[in-house]
This record gives sequence, C-alpha cells and structure tokens, in this order.
Amino acid sequence: MDYNHTKLRTLPSSDPNDNIGVNDRTSLLHEDQYYNDVDGCQDRRLTVDEIAESFQCGVFQYLCCAISGLCFTSETLIIQSTSIIVVSACDLNINSRNRVWLSTSIALGIAISNIFWGRLGDVFGRRRIILISLSINVVFTLISAFSYNYSMLIGITFCNGIGSGGVLPVTLAYAIEFFPRKYRGIASSASNACWCLGSVYAALMAFWIIPQPLKIAFGSITLVSWRIFALVCVIPPLLSLIGLSLLPNSPRFLIKRGKRERTLRVLATIHNINNSRCCRRQDKQLLSTSIKLSNLPTIEDIDSDTNENYGTGLNSSKSRIEMVVRKYAILYSARWRKRSILLPIIWFLYSFSTFSVWLWLPTLFSHYIHSKSVDHFQNLSNSSQNIQTLNHSLSCIAKNHNVIIYRNLLLTSLSVIIIEAIMIPTVNLLGRRLIFSGSTIITSICVFCTPLADTSTGILVFSCIVAAVSGIGWNMLNVWTSELYPTQLRSTSNGFINSCGRIGVMLGVLTFGLLLQTGYKLPMIMAAVIGFVGGVLSLFLPDTTNADID
Repeated sequence: MDYNHTKLRTLPSSDPNDNIGVNDRTSLLHEDQYYNDVDGCQDRRLTVDEIAESFQCGVFQYLCCAISGLCFTSETLIIQSTSIIVVSACDLNINSRNRVWLSTSIALGIAISNIFWGRLGDVFGRRRIILISLSINVVFTLISAFSYNYSMLIGITFCNGIGSGGVLPVTLAYAIEFFPRKYRGIASSASNACWCLGSVYAALMAFWIIPQPLKIAFGSITLVSWRIFALVCVIPPLLSLIGLSLLPNSPRFLIKRGKRERTLRVLATIHNINNSRCCRRQDKQLLSTSIKLSNLPTIEDIDSDTNENYGTGLNSSKSRIEMVVRKYAILYSARWRKRSILLPIIWFLYSFSTFSVWLWLPTLFSHYIHSKSVDHFQNLSNSSQNIQTLNHSLSCIAKNHNVIIYRNLLLTSLSVIIIEAIMIPTVNLLGRRLIFSGSTIITSICVFCTPLADTSTGILVFSCIVAAVSGIGWNMLNVWTSELYPTQLRSTSNGFINSCGRIGVMLGVLTFGLLLQTGYKLPMIMAAVIGFVGGVLSLFLPDTTNADID
C-alpha cells in the first residue's frame, strides 16, 4: 500500500471489534484542506482538535448523546435503588444498626474500581470498558433480587459497585469525544443530565411496585415486591449495553493510539450515518476526498504532549506497571499539578456533602412521616424504649408510608429534570466555573436551612430545591472535569478523581448515618459547610468553556 498518498473511500460501518485494536490517529480532510505538492503547497499536520472540528453534528451525535445518557441513567439507578431497598427489604432483617452497610458497600465498590477502570479506559478503549462495566451491573442487579439474606445482598451490592465504578468516569470521557467544540458543552451536559432519569425511574418503579402485595414463588425464595423492583432495575443497564454495542470506539482515542484503518472506518461510519438521507452517489463523492499521510500527526508528536511513549517497552509486565505509574505521575507534573490537587479535594467534599443527603432521603422521609416533627424525630431517635419502633420505621415501613416516601422521591427527581432542562442551554453562556460554584454555594445554603422546616411539606420543598440545584452542580462538574485533561489522560484522570469522590460518598454516608441517631439537624449542617468549601475551591480552577481540549 502506498502510504504517501491514499484515498478515503466509502467504507462499511464500523467493525464490531473496533474497540480491540485501540491505536489510531487520522484525519478526514475536506477538499479545501488538501495540499498538493505539485502546486508547491506545504503539508501540515492536523491537531486532534482540528480533526474533531471536522465532525459533522448530526444523527450519529444525537444517538451517541442518547446512549451515553442512558449509561448515566443506569449508574444513578443502581445507586438510588440501593437507598430504596434499605427501607423496603422487610424480609432481610435490616435495622438501624446494620442499614448503613448496604449504601457503604456500593460506595466502597465504586471507590475501589474507579481507579483501575479509568486507567483501563485509556489503554483498551472507552467502549470496551463501559460494555464490561454495564455487563457486571446487569448480572449482579439480576442476582440481587434472589439474595437469601442481608449479608449476601451486601456482597452483591459491592460487586455492583465494582461495575458502576467503570460507567461514570469512562462514559464521561467517551461522551465528549464525538463532538466539535461548538456543541461539546451542550451535548455533554445533556447526556450528563440524564442521570436524573435514573432517580425518576427508581422512584416511579418503587411507587408502583413496592407497596403492592406481590408474592411470586421461585424455588425456595418468594419474590416479594422489593425483589421484583430489583428485577425491573435491570432494564436500563441492559438497554445501555445493547445500545453501546452498536456504537464505535471514540475517534479521538483511536487517533491518539495510532490505528489508521480503524479510525478511517469510524469516521466513515459517522459520515455515512449523518448523511444517510443523501443519495449514495453524492455520499461516495464526499467520502473519496484525498488525504495524505503527511497531514497526520506522528506518534512522536502525540507522545510529546504528555511525555509518554506508547510505541515500545510494553512487552513485559514490569514495563506495563511502570507505564501505569508514569501515567498517574503525569497528573502531578507541572502542567497539571494545580488541577490534579484541587479536583480530587473538590470531588471529595462535594460527594461527601450531596450523596450523604441523597442516599439518606428515603430514610429521612420515613423518619419524618413516622415522627411527624423534627423534635419528635430527635426524641424517638434518642429514646431506648422506642428503639423497636425506630428500627421498624427504618427498615420495613407500612404500605401507606411507603407510598408517601416514593411519591416524595419521585417529586424530588422530577424537580431535577425541570431545572436541568432550563440550565442546559446556558452552559456555554455562563461557563462551567460560574455554574458549578454558584450551584454548590446555593445547595449548601439550602441544606443548611432544611432543619428550619418542621412540616412534611417544608421538608419536601427543601429536598426538591437541594436535589435540583446540586444536580446542576454535578452535571457541570462531570463535564468540566473531563475537559480539564487531554485525551491521553482523560479516562485515567476521571477514574482517579471519581475514586476520591466515592471515598467522600462512603465517608459521608457513614458519618451521616451515625449522626442521624442524634437527629438530622447536625448532619445537615455538616453537609452544608463541607459543600460550601468545595464550591469556594472551584473558583481557583480554569474555565474550559469554548476551549480546546486536545
């Protein structure tokens, strides 16, 4: 084959094994970008961002955004369903002393797995890792419905956390790499905003299923309502798995890894889908545009951006380990040190603050419904003679209380969707930093004021505001974090930073649960202060709105 001058012709849709040979960088040039040596024009190499800017934004990008959003929906659903099962699994002897371990187990699984999933996403490709993670979620969510006892459910939930740990950080990297700069912020925000659909789905299914007196015999296990709820929670991860299997690997990633043929197939597939309504003849003319190898960046050019070398020295296990260590060391090189110090702290603080409130919302609602007021809540929690009643309200609630709890969760989740829909168009106008820091500070003020409400309606209103505004913050933080690092480091940095956040989730859930025994004023004030500090620290990070992300 003549590599000095070649034609890009109409190619079949992307090979299902595109994710295996992850090593490519190439460029789809339009006719006005072609340089002819005969005419005396100088060849130039394109940057990765110039290649991304050549992408048309059409049907393929919408499909990618929707499937990435479904992945975010699935991850949120897995986490939210755990907090619902804590107050619904009446047959597993969950009480005030052991209830904290279920939420902690999924947070621990995610925290442990975030680091290695993120790194594997940069080595083997985003698509493959997300598919593996979703497969784990489907299998263990299905198995959880057949748990014999609480200990088994905790172990299964931990494994589910291992799978969920690969979905968020790698999908964050995957979702933004198919879009040119103009649409990147809105598209990534839209897909990230789909996380709230997971909460809506969980609350809606719980509202419909769990209060029902369902009993289905299955061997030695009787499938009661919460187990059927767990089975229904398999549907979104399964749909995500099927949808993602139809998409190719990230062209940015392939360009950085050096696989010309595979990247050409992906680019041609994107073009074919976006121009599917054009006649085939026109499509062929457009895709037969000439390209030259000299227009492509060399592997040395790409390695020099992050001081890496993908080309040699990776045959031995020792070399691979050294490569992994170097990858994380690069995060703290002079170029990235400031953001690599601040971002893990911000993620830890914001996760500690928001997730500790989110994951305990069902329990807070059940407490308040049972106790009628804040003062009664505290008296009930501190009274030894009422400990049996308290345990009952925490684990196996009456049907009418269940309906109210899940209705409140549903309203809280719907409030997030409304605010997200309003804020997405303003992403490029207001900027990442302003939206995140502003929403974080507002969230902290609302959490701080929540104990002032002493009616069920007041608690619900504050919960809706906190969930909606903090949801905007999470959406923006996810997008912002992915844009603060280049392609070679994006999945690795996302995994590492997400892991720090999950440690914050785990400690937040444990601390909040322990302090909850004294009433919910103290844990709410603690969450508010910690979240406020995270918002202030974010002001020291650079804004990536409309910036090249390499």
